[in-house]
Amino acid sequence: MPDTQPAPSQRGASRRRATAWGVRLATLVSAVLTTTCGTPVADPPSGAGGSTAVRDPFIAFASDFRGFHSWTSYDVTDDATLAGIHDGSTVTEYINTMPSSGSEEFPLGTIIVKEATGGTIPHELFAMVKRNGGFNSGAPGWEWFDLALLDDGKDGTSIVWHGFGPPIGDTYGGDAKGGCNTCHTACGNDAVCAKPLGLSNFQHD
Repeated sequence: MPDTQPAPSQRGASRRRATAWGVRLATLVSAVLTTTCGTPVADPPSGAGGSTAVRDPFIAFASDFRGFHSWTSYDVTDDATLAGIHDGSTVTEYINTMPSSGSEEFPLGTIIVKEATGGTIPHELFAMVKRNGGFNSGAPGWEWFDLALLDDGKDGTSIVWHGFGPPIGDTYGGDAKGGCNTCHTACGNDAVCAKPLGLSNFQHD
C-alpha cells in the first residue's frame, strides 16, 4: 500500500495555515464581543436621580424608591384630613422629579411617595409611579404601590403590593371597590391629588 502521509513540508504548511486561520477567527470573535458586550449597560435609574435615562415603560423596582426622604417634599396633612384618609397622621409627599413648565401631565418615570406617620396606623407608605406603556386606563399610565420601609440604614423599601390597586379584600382611601383610581381621577391634575403638586404650580414665564 502506498504511503499516503504528507511530507513534513506539507504538514508544516498545513499547521501554519490552521494557525493563521485560528488567529483570524480569534480576532474576529474578539471584535464582535467588544462591539456587542463592551458598551456599558446603564443601571436602571434610581429614584434618587441616578441615570438620566428613563426606562419606557417605567416598571419600578424597590431600588427606585431608595433615598426618597431626600427628594423634594411637601406637607399635605391638611389635604389628607379633608379627604378623610390617614386619620390623625402627619402626611408628607415626596417627588423624584418635577414636571417641566407647561406640562399637562407628569412625565414618564415620575415617582410620588406618600408617607403617613403618627396616626391611627403608626406608619403608612404608598407611592404612585408614572409607568405609561398603556398601563391603567382608569388613571392613565399610573401604577400604585404599597411600600414597607426597611431598617437598612439606606432609606430602602420593599414592595408589599403594586398594580391597579390593593389586592382583593384590602381597601384604601375609602374606595369601596378597594382601588385607587376612583379618588385620584376625581382630583383631575393627571390623577395627582396633592395641591402643592398641581401642574399649574409649575407654570413659568
